[in-house]
Amino acid sequence: MNRPAIVALVGALALFSACGSTDRTSAAPGTVPEVTAADADTPDAGGPNATISPEIPANLVDEIGPVEVIGDALPPLTTQDFTADPAVGTAAPVLVGLGFDGATVRIDAATDGPTMVVFLAHWCPHCNAEIPVINELRDDGRVPAGVNVVAVSTAVSPGQPNFPPSKWLDDKDWTYPAMADGVDMVNETFIASNAFGVTGFPFITLIDSTGVVVARWSGERPASEIASLLAALPKVA
Repeated sequence: MNRPAIVALVGALALFSACGSTDRTSAAPGTVPEVTAADADTPDAGGPNATISPEIPANLVDEIGPVEVIGDALPPLTTQDFTADPAVGTAAPVLVGLGFDGATVRIDAATDGPTMVVFLAHWCPHCNAEIPVINELRDDGRVPAGVNVVAVSTAVSPGQPNFPPSKWLDDKDWTYPAMADGVDMVNETFIASNAFGVTGFPFITLIDSTGVVVARWSGERPASEIASLLAALPKVA
């Protein structure tokens, strides 16, 4: 069973507020600097040109990051049927953010090649079960050469299992790049997750080398199925 993203988003944002105040309410528009969107005229900029709200508690500063979105957001996923997903065949937005080491992480399949984007929540039991599956593909050499794998750590919730996510991913032997999702306190969303239409965890999007979405799904899938999809991914461009 997949937990809806909205539960995670609202719950995590309530926890943000609870850490900094007693009323568990997000800041009203205009009182918190908005985490900025990308400047579409500068897609080749090195790192994200965005800010993190000062309302974010100190223990979260290193666990979330500024994220820029270049391009249009994908619609929320409402089906597991690839042929019925309106995002399939459309351009995926480019994401520019930071890893937990402070290095720029850029998700841009049209520039860098076919990409599997894996949205993970540290408290999610299904994410904890799926990471070893992806690691199995890695260790068995079933991730085709030229296919990028990038994680986005999202729905960060202090006090929930496996916090902080930076340590959790290390403990889970995640060796691919990982971006720390950002928070828009005004709109009460996680920026990268919102841009990709995340509706459950884990959430995976496959993007071909033209930057077009090939498939999206939420929840656990076996290694054999993911391997088959990855094997076809470079041929879609």
